[in-house]
Amino acid sequence: MRKVYGLIRKLGATSKYKGYYFVAEAVKMTMESQEEPMKITKDIYPCLAKKFKSTPMNVEHDIRTVINVCWTTNKQTMEEIAGYSLNYRPTNSEFVDMLAYYLEQQE
Repeated sequence: MRKVYGLIRKLGATSKYKGYYFVAEAVKMTMESQEEPMKITKDIYPCLAKKFKSTPMNVEHDIRTVINVCWTTNKQTMEEIAGYSLNYRPTNSEFVDMLAYYLEQQE
């Protein structure tokens, strides 16, 4: 989990954002369930909302906030992690998938 937190920090987001923890947990969940694809709105948001005593809507919003912070402060690093040029801010599911894939390749 420290690698996930380290990667999010490298992108410019810190633990002052609630979405920091949501992104980390979503990446962890994605990495743990490689056999079956995870649907972010049906599987991840409700699970995180329950775990953190929030709502799926708040989880989605807080993750989007973290992505916006990363996009505005460290777009170049985001592109390095993605492995290609990003012409637009990634969606929540693209961002989580991008981080999970990057971390899996590092192991």
